[in-house]
Amino acid sequence: MRPGSILRGVALALTVMLTAGQAGAASPDEAAQFIRDLGTEAIDNLADMELSEQEREARFQKMLNEGFAMKEISRFVLGRYWRVASPEEQESFRKTLQQVLADRFAPMFTNYGKNDFKVLKGQDDPSNPKLYMVTTRIKDPTSGNMVTAKWRVQHKDGDFAIVDVKAEGVSMAITLRSEYNSVIQRNDGSVAALIDKMQEALNRDSGEGSDASEG
Repeated sequence: MRPGSILRGVALALTVMLTAGQAGAASPDEAAQFIRDLGTEAIDNLADMELSEQEREARFQKMLNEGFAMKEISRFVLGRYWRVASPEEQESFRKTLQQVLADRFAPMFTNYGKNDFKVLKGQDDPSNPKLYMVTTRIKDPTSGNMVTAKWRVQHKDGDFAIVDVKAEGVSMAITLRSEYNSVIQRNDGSVAALIDKMQEALNRDSGEGSDASEG
């Protein structure tokens, strides 16, 4: 399966939203409440069918800024290439990645209701004691079935933020890392080339041909 196809599977989780600190600074229940509140806010602000695509995307980007640890996600996604990127390239990649996520996933919020999202439990992340794992059930906008999504949440400086989401076992962060590192490798290790291709994809009409992985 192509990386872009896998990433679209991860979009199931993002349809509801949308540096690690010590887990002991908060609690799993508080992490679960953070996801519950963010999911409710997303549905309240984004599900209105009368919203224009531009307004829905703008609201989605605002939620990404407030609810996701975009700098940490960007650093993980670039992997070893983060260290060789200039500060300007790092910031450009972060902003472009945020645009890509909003462009891909914001339209899927149309016509969601409060019963389409349910927080099941919060717990310490079994793979990283500095994080929390919040398990949810959400509606697949394509099939209408409820599927499992797990949110990895950090607590830092008194605030919670999402660092990854797994939809049916598929990690958003790992999928993006695989997709974009392949593009960089095909372009002689250039982060700037990846950003250019991401921007080109954003400038094209939305659809199957918009993946940066084609470059």
